[in-house]
Amino acid sequence: MNHIISTSFIFTITLIFYLVVAAQGQSRQDTTIATRYLDEIKVIGYDANRQLLETSGGIGLITNERIKAYDESSLVTALNTLPGVMMEERAPGSYRITIRGSSLRSPFGVRNVKVYWNDIPFTEPSGSTAFNLLDVSNMESIEVIKGPAGSIYGAGTGGVVNIKSMKADPENQITAGATAGSFGFQRYTASVTNSTAKSDLSFKYAHQESDGYRDQSFFNRDMVELTGRFPISDRQEFSASMLYTDLYYGIPGGLTLEQVEADPTQARPGNNFALGSIEANASVKQKLFLTGFTHQYDWNEHWGNLTTIYGSFSFFENPFNADYKRDSRQNGGGRTRFYYDTHIGNVRSKFTVGAEFQTAVNVARNFENNYGVAGPLNFDDELRSWQSILFAKTELDLPNDFYVTAGVSLNNLEYDIYRLTDVALDSTYRVVKDFDPVVVPRIGISKKFSGNLAVHGSISYGFSPPAIEDVRTNEGSINLGLKPEKGVNYEVGFRGNTLDHKINFDLTAFYFKLDETIVQRQSERGTVLFTNTGSTNQSGLEATATWFAIEAPQQWVSRLEVQTSYTLHHFVFKNYQQEENDYSGNKLTGVAPNISVTSIMLYTRPGLYANATYNFTDKIPLNDANTVYADPYHLVMLKIGYQIPLPGKMGMEVFAGINNLLNQKYSLGNDLNAFGSRYYQPAPERNYFAGLRLSYQHKN
Repeated sequence: MNHIISTSFIFTITLIFYLVVAAQGQSRQDTTIATRYLDEIKVIGYDANRQLLETSGGIGLITNERIKAYDESSLVTALNTLPGVMMEERAPGSYRITIRGSSLRSPFGVRNVKVYWNDIPFTEPSGSTAFNLLDVSNMESIEVIKGPAGSIYGAGTGGVVNIKSMKADPENQITAGATAGSFGFQRYTASVTNSTAKSDLSFKYAHQESDGYRDQSFFNRDMVELTGRFPISDRQEFSASMLYTDLYYGIPGGLTLEQVEADPTQARPGNNFALGSIEANASVKQKLFLTGFTHQYDWNEHWGNLTTIYGSFSFFENPFNADYKRDSRQNGGGRTRFYYDTHIGNVRSKFTVGAEFQTAVNVARNFENNYGVAGPLNFDDELRSWQSILFAKTELDLPNDFYVTAGVSLNNLEYDIYRLTDVALDSTYRVVKDFDPVVVPRIGISKKFSGNLAVHGSISYGFSPPAIEDVRTNEGSINLGLKPEKGVNYEVGFRGNTLDHKINFDLTAFYFKLDETIVQRQSERGTVLFTNTGSTNQSGLEATATWFAIEAPQQWVSRLEVQTSYTLHHFVFKNYQQEENDYSGNKLTGVAPNISVTSIMLYTRPGLYANATYNFTDKIPLNDANTVYADPYHLVMLKIGYQIPLPGKMGMEVFAGINNLLNQKYSLGNDLNAFGSRYYQPAPERNYFAGLRLSYQHKN
């Protein structure tokens, strides 16, 4: 095992360092394919909308092509090709995402990561993101900002995920597809896009269902998306996005090692404290309606504004092993940025000021679980959240290809918890968790060499308050003493391309000292509780290289692309005293120290293609004491397909694939610090899928 880790690490680092040396002497000789490569890629990162080589900081990109390289059941495989990013799927629909961190703060859902969809804040002001309400059909491109990004996006030590569902070059096309696979997996999609001089319109529908590998791991989701882009003039554009999702999925629950070895497909059995997952019908039902509008107006060559407003309504129902939750949620807010682009002498300068505001009102009720039916009421809360961000940023394009970015944000957050009914206390009361305003600065600098190599460095402050679910737990307790995480992040890196733009490479090293780290505990009933530790030291190295081995449209093999990424994370508790236990010096729970992912994408001129991905993930500590580890695993995914042109304006694609080719026994997401040693959420064994997609070009 250690030989595999060392070989992957040495290969990736040796390749990148060779490329850096080679890049110093490269000139641009073939501009016809340059738009595929790093020096031409533009990113939204830090709200800059500029070339990646001019941007300081760790940024990862996922294209629609890579998203569709797999079975399209979820984003897990595609997102995990990015170094420093870990997306987990404990069961179909039960997702967690960590960026340069641990999932200690995320017993369920996505926390400490800010998500935007079509410029709309998709993360609730409470701090949580229901990522399972999005389908891969909602994702044409994804950009991931790693680490603190407070200068523009406010509080958060994890990072930012920017998702775009509208294509930059929309087509006039109708598509329909169907996929079927193991464990009752079925997926049906349809889309219509229409582009004219006055509008770009898109309709998407996706239905996905499965029985699941384990008992009580069923999944059913329907999604409808409507988006439109409406150019008003050369300087003004209006866009709108609407999303409706109806989601229902089961929660099989964690198992002990003995239970996994006996039958990994079983759901969590009951005990004296809680029902079993099947008895309780442990599951989530959620319906969401979200709509947002964006207006961009460049008044002249110097001044511009981009403003988004949105609102959402959702109903959430969650029978669990120990209780039964019913929530009604209303969220709303907006984000606006004013830009001023000018020259000061020979220095191009861009100044940005803006604000983001979110508010939410949740009616949250907790009942006893009477064998899958809501029983007597335990408590009834009204939850209100307010979050505001004021930010400013300066970008300077200095002589000799130096680029400086400096930004700062002022963050305000308040939780108002009004307990209307508390059966245990027979009382009504109201508490407010008001966090002091926090100033979050960031400064970064990048230097380009020879047009295709850049070195960058940055220092940023991270501040991440607990989510309202951390403060108000399922068992009814309210932890007003829970403190925000805070720390400083330092990073340096270089990126570029070489060999006539045949190879892109990116290497980043960082050190993040985090204080008041939030960790979780489980009660004997399975309720997750949170507390602060002293501090953690988080250092890491993230490397990726992409080799465009063949770019020959007229040859039989028209394209061959090889990408490899490597993640080295050395995360430890620096100062952590838990009652009589001292965990100082232990590895941070839930973090794999080594992850290596290699993918190959091959395309032929007749239309045949093949994709293969290999993922090695090192062993992971499952408790703070470091006495229990998840075994390392090797995942291989394969997909082959054939794109067939049909008469007229029709096209057809057929494909098939295999997940977990090596039939590994593993958990793609574990329960950390689990009570009763229920750490494990077994992932599916080897499974298969096949599908068909039809398209029709309805306009020339």
